[in-house]
Amino acid sequence: MSLHASGDSVPRQTADMGTTSFTTQVVYGNSSSLMIATRPGGYHSLPHIHDCEQLNWLQSGDLWVFIEDRTFHLKAGDFLRIPASARHWSWNRSDEPCTLVEVHTPGLHADPLVESYAIGLHDDGETPEFLGSPINSFLPPESDFDPSVAESKVK
Repeated sequence: MSLHASGDSVPRQTADMGTTSFTTQVVYGNSSSLMIATRPGGYHSLPHIHDCEQLNWLQSGDLWVFIEDRTFHLKAGDFLRIPASARHWSWNRSDEPCTLVEVHTPGLHADPLVESYAIGLHDDGETPEFLGSPINSFLPPESDFDPSVAESKVK
């Protein structure tokens, strides 16, 4: 373990979101995780929740993010916060990829989507003391929530 990891030493892996996937690198400490997620053109995640706050910065491209009944069109350089336990999903309506930098607090390092390749940034001899270990929970298709209603408002 180390407080430092070179970019080349953090694996680029595919996170499977059920109906789609994206390429990502993930590091974590005790309180937060940092994810660099590149979503391909046409990417569309399923609505999901997690018991952690998510701060986002869109590094490149365009991305539509839906939080509960609100819609946000992010363009490169934009920031967005997703509150803990808020139902949300994203849609890259472009043919081009987009790259989103995500910070989750508490960290998502124990989520089955990323736990096998997330890299801990802890000092030699340090015993990690995690703030929590939330995971993504996808909403069942039979729920009373229909994401196409929110998406129909996108122009």
